[in-house]
Amino acid sequence: MATKGKKKTRRKPARKAAARRSAKKPGSSLDAFARRIVKLTNQPHAALRELYAENCTSIEASGNTVTGMAGLEAKLEQWEQMQSGTTWKARNVWTGKNKICIEWDAVVHLRDGRTVKLSEIAIHELKGGKIAAERFYYNPGAFAPPAGGAS
Repeated sequence: MATKGKKKTRRKPARKAAARRSAKKPGSSLDAFARRIVKLTNQPHAALRELYAENCTSIEASGNTVTGMAGLEAKLEQWEQMQSGTTWKARNVWTGKNKICIEWDAVVHLRDGRTVKLSEIAIHELKGGKIAAERFYYNPGAFAPPAGGAS
């Protein structure tokens, strides 16, 4: 009889743990999507259709705004023409409701020979399981030519 009592007490925590896991599913899927953004950031073209809604809006810190998949593709093409390689590292990732916020540290190798250290905050708003809107916060002056016109 004592053995049966032990089995019952072991089952209850397992049920409670399963209930806690199922209660976390909505947040967990958002967390998984955030991890996917972090993983795919260094493969931007491969990720566009997977991560973004067709009619998404993307706003840069400079105020430049693009809309839709064609706008994102043009923005990425400009980015590739400006830099020859970038290493992104997510410092912090936060999720809540339908938003993901990522604090990034990056090292950007510009085609003019300069290397820029960039800190950025990216806020992504999801609808229908994809990014519908995003906004980036960083110092756009980091990419400006150095004072005096020398490169």
